[in-house]
Amino acid sequence: MSQIRQKGHDPLNPFKFCFPFSKEKHCHIVALFVRFSLLLCLVATIPLTLYSALPSQTQWPRFHQFTTARNSTRLCETHGNISGDNDGPTNISHILFGIGASVATWKDRSQYTHSWWQPHTRGFVWLDKEPKNPRSWPETSPPFQVSEDWTRFKYSNSQSAVRIARIVSESFRLCSPGVRWFVMGDDDTVFFADNLVSVLARYDHRQMYYIGGNSESVEQDVKHSYGMAFGGGGFAISYPLAAQLVNVLDGCIDKYDTFYGSDERICACMSEIGVPLTRERGFHQAPRRQCCELKDSGSIKEGTLRVRIRRCKPGETVTTYRD
Repeated sequence: MSQIRQKGHDPLNPFKFCFPFSKEKHCHIVALFVRFSLLLCLVATIPLTLYSALPSQTQWPRFHQFTTARNSTRLCETHGNISGDNDGPTNISHILFGIGASVATWKDRSQYTHSWWQPHTRGFVWLDKEPKNPRSWPETSPPFQVSEDWTRFKYSNSQSAVRIARIVSESFRLCSPGVRWFVMGDDDTVFFADNLVSVLARYDHRQMYYIGGNSESVEQDVKHSYGMAFGGGGFAISYPLAAQLVNVLDGCIDKYDTFYGSDERICACMSEIGVPLTRERGFHQAPRRQCCELKDSGSIKEGTLRVRIRRCKPGETVTTYRD
């Protein structure tokens, strides 16, 4: 015969004094506790979700460079770059220069930028990587920025052209206050800053403008485009146009990966936006067969610059802006 085992007390059960209920009631209490915990977590995530959906806060400027282009446009407009100081004549403080350079070329070509750069000039030299001794960067040189990763984009000819083309969008995403114009140039481009200001002051910076000049080489114009601002001579983009360009530039770079130079990619994006080139005769892309040797860089402060025209050395080119 089977014997009915009497239920005895288990001395090793630590919960018999904490839960003096039946097994069914015990499970019901656990289920209620789990449901209450899940409900509490759900309620707690609602304010966090709403907070994260708000525009970026001004107390977090160090994260600006990691925002997407579209978010950066909204961010800079929130900061009031275009609405603040919108009246009055344009001066040098309203221009942000973006100088395309590399660590390898800057040592030999920095003299061209030093010839026209002044302490009150705003802008950056954009390098492909950080210099070996960034702390020893000359105070007389423009401050430098290191370009974001550009190797993820497609290209057929020059990968460095991709990096140079993106200087416009990277400069915009710095959200520098009071900028009306973004002026791009190479590390061997020489600007007459006062003349440049007088030219840009004739245009309404609140409108979309793409200002530059053709090459002085017909061969280059035919090969590339008469409607393109050649980057070696520099070109200017108004703030509203830069705000539009930053939203489409990366897509244009991948779409037009067979184009040769950075200026061609910029021109293609401008065409998609629908803004044609405004030609200014003061922007010069000097023919490659001739180069300018600076003779007296100090005289540029008085609006003149002594140069010597000579035959270019292999791989050498210098472009200047004059009015």
